[in-house]
Amino acid sequence: MDIEKLIGDNPAITDIHVTEGEPVTIRLYGSLKQLKERADDSFFSTLFEGFLGEEKEKEWETRGSCDGGATIGSCRIRIHVYRAFGRKAAALRILPTLSSLPPDPDKEWMEQVCSLESGLVLVTGPSGSGKSTTLARMLSLINARRPCHMVTLEDPVEYVIPSAKALVHQREVEMDVMDFASGVRDALREDPDVIALGEMRDSETMSAALTAAETGHLVLATLHTTRAADSIGRIIHAFPADRQEEIRSLLASNLRSVVSQRLCRTGKETRLIREIFTNIPATAHLIREGKETQIPSYMEMGLHHMRTMKQAIYGLKGLSEREREKMMRILEI
Repeated sequence: MDIEKLIGDNPAITDIHVTEGEPVTIRLYGSLKQLKERADDSFFSTLFEGFLGEEKEKEWETRGSCDGGATIGSCRIRIHVYRAFGRKAAALRILPTLSSLPPDPDKEWMEQVCSLESGLVLVTGPSGSGKSTTLARMLSLINARRPCHMVTLEDPVEYVIPSAKALVHQREVEMDVMDFASGVRDALREDPDVIALGEMRDSETMSAALTAAETGHLVLATLHTTRAADSIGRIIHAFPADRQEEIRSLLASNLRSVVSQRLCRTGKETRLIREIFTNIPATAHLIREGKETQIPSYMEMGLHHMRTMKQAIYGLKGLSEREREKMMRILEI
């Protein structure tokens, strides 16, 4: 199977699913489509020999799965190899080039957060909601405008960002650094201005990120939550009870903004829907007092770029009332 040709023949492709001995399946416009081609063992040999390397193959043999990234043709691809009922399988995510994407719909918000000198900015949403792409847009904007040092911690490195005005060091977990938490601690000794975390998975990483934000660095990170206000609770409750008051105080002081996004497909068109939370003094007080459930009320006021997911849907142009209602059902709003 020629991956580059497959992508070229299907410009709207987002994912390729391969299982040894079975037809190849691709995702187009949000739906799966089965192809005539079947994958054999040679495809997986090519993945390891040509893109992932011997260490990743050993990891797959030991753990039953591994992750990596590769550039195939002009595309950057995230690769996950695993086993399914004893057979080799792989999921390949095709990452769009940033230059091929339309302008970001929240350009003003993005420029504002990218101009911050310090604090924590979160990009949240479920898997497949475009978090990595939004994070890459932010890093590219900083890279084009600020003479600073950016350190990224990713698993794997998805978008490759060559140094421009900024000095960029991208570190891959398990290749360049042991894990996210130790990577953040290492970064603090590397004279960074901006630290980007591909994912905050555990309390140790969250604690390190908050410390970095508190000590004067701009920290950009992603989190798997579906609502902006829920992200705050997710971080607080990741810690034991005796530390939660401390974490509330750190968040209230250092959290700058949370964007929660979803991709909703209507026919062949994909819509990016975002709710935006900006931490102002009134909401910082709510976080300290454990009243973050009241935050959506402030978001509905529309101050400082804030809006809820429902308001974002009603702000989309060219949709009928019926289409908006359908979208809210899909997103469970």
